[in-house]
Amino acid sequence: MRISALEMYNRVETNKANQEFYSKISQQLTVQKVNAPKTLMYTQDQLKYWKSKDLFFSQTCGLPYKMFLHNKVTLIGTPDYGIKGCEPGYYNSVFVVREENRNKSIVDFNNSILALNDYCSQSGWAAPQNYMKNLQLKFNEVILSGSHRNSAKLVSQGKANITAIDAISFKMIQKYDDFSANLSIIGVTNPTPGLPFIAYQGADREIFYKAIENAIDSISSTSKTALQIRGLVSIPKSEYLKLQLPSS
Repeated sequence: MRISALEMYNRVETNKANQEFYSKISQQLTVQKVNAPKTLMYTQDQLKYWKSKDLFFSQTCGLPYKMFLHNKVTLIGTPDYGIKGCEPGYYNSVFVVREENRNKSIVDFNNSILALNDYCSQSGWAAPQNYMKNLQLKFNEVILSGSHRNSAKLVSQGKANITAIDAISFKMIQKYDDFSANLSIIGVTNPTPGLPFIAYQGADREIFYKAIENAIDSISSTSKTALQIRGLVSIPKSEYLKLQLPSS
């Protein structure tokens, strides 16, 4: 069974918008004689289905694309979310702390406790690690949370000192989660290529790219706002392969 999944920015409040978005993509592909799954699959084990021979279409993170996927999938294009200070298709992470620490700077969190969503996360792990390394700083301890939302919650509860959350995810947290009132942004990482859409190896990139473009143009304004999506851009594979691993 071919798998299509859009889990990266999926949450209860955006689920309907994601379904509409993918439905439009599937319809566009069907018109082009591509046999696309009609609905999305939902799973927590994203890396498993990204690497699966049953993958049809998905959105991944730049770090796993560089580490595991670049020679196993087709890079289609990168959504643009209009992140302030970033070129189209690029994004950054925001450093988030408790509201009471809003006037502190990143250097004040040297040797602090970082809430981390996943070790395969560009925004939650590689970007903040490299940012701190460039300042000759480091985190003393890491708490693995499993998601950006959980990381933000750990900080709001005082169980972690700081977290790095991709800018799109944090906008959703601010919009939908009450605990975000107890959080503040004290800095941002350097921009990197955003989360790309991928398809199975050998997929016709041009057909998929056009299908996604048309889907973005045709989804409802409500869904477009919920997903924060503005357009689609082409970022070369080489730019993803330049991403700096956190251990380098």
